[in-house]
Amino acid sequence: MPSSRQTAGIQPGTKIISLEIARFLAAFAVALEHLSTTIPEFKLGPAPLPPMPASAAVLFFFTLSGFVIYTAHYQDAGQLTRLPHYIWRRAWRIYPLYWLSLVPMLVVLWHGCSTAYLLKIFTLAPFTGPTAELNPPAWTLRAELLFYIIFGLALLPYARRVLLPAWFLLLAAAWYHDLRGWGGPTTLLPWLPPGVSAHLLALNNIMFFGGLGAGWVFARWQPRAPLLWPLLGASLLALALLLRLDAWGTFYPPDPRLPFTAAAFATVIFALGALERSRTLRLSRRWALLGAISYPLYLMHSGAGFIIGAHLFFHPADSVHFPPLPTFFLMLFMALAASTLAAFLFDAPLQRLARRVM
Repeated sequence: MPSSRQTAGIQPGTKIISLEIARFLAAFAVALEHLSTTIPEFKLGPAPLPPMPASAAVLFFFTLSGFVIYTAHYQDAGQLTRLPHYIWRRAWRIYPLYWLSLVPMLVVLWHGCSTAYLLKIFTLAPFTGPTAELNPPAWTLRAELLFYIIFGLALLPYARRVLLPAWFLLLAAAWYHDLRGWGGPTTLLPWLPPGVSAHLLALNNIMFFGGLGAGWVFARWQPRAPLLWPLLGASLLALALLLRLDAWGTFYPPDPRLPFTAAAFATVIFALGALERSRTLRLSRRWALLGAISYPLYLMHSGAGFIIGAHLFFHPADSVHFPPLPTFFLMLFMALAASTLAAFLFDAPLQRLARRVM
């Protein structure tokens, strides 16, 4: 979940505020869904909320990542000296906050975790089987990390004309392979190690390419506002019709519809970015604070739910005083408080340090 910072055509150091707001809303939807389902998982009662559009939120994150990475780094292509900066910033962005989010679960569960399991948890290395994450949202970070690695390699001289197109063609072949019923995407290259194949050919990677496409267009085309508003409206309508087919984003779309969902999200992101770049859409800079909280909230809400849920599960006498709905709001309050503190007292200083170092 990278920040929408330093995008093409916008002064460095600024952010696309509408996308920062969207990032927070997506993270909030994921937190609501996970915390609500935490209640029945710890046998504290029924889920207090109806299903939330968490699946759509994850797909939005993937698309936004493609857009942000392209617009922030497309000018680095072919510049070998920029690769260490890219690797440093991406790793510094993902890992410290992710490691912090693991603390609540590790305090309780570390004694039951093998060294090999913890190594994969801490490094975000590909899983080779149905292994549970210590922090449930971390599976998306594994997908993000693979995308960052391949995009980083594509910045090498001569590689950008080969690597990303080759991956795109592999995904297109895997999508068609699956569409025709010839087997899952991983059967396309059966000689690859299972973990690598499952991540490399996962069809949700199509969403990253949707974002890359939006970034490519954004860097080269500046349409006028009279065109952008209808484009935004049409893309939102198309997105709504697609999400309606998947219970309004509470389920992931079937593989045949993924490219269309990616195109709809990418067009929304492009239109919002272009409207702000043209100063047609003006939003207060204060709303950018929501974007700063989004990544911490996305990762740390699970820890808040785990702490409260585990305490009430192992102390059933206390659970009498906490019906499902008040318990849910207590979890949500803790998640928002912890995320805000982590964003401004932990992550923000670390990112400033990272910019000074490289």
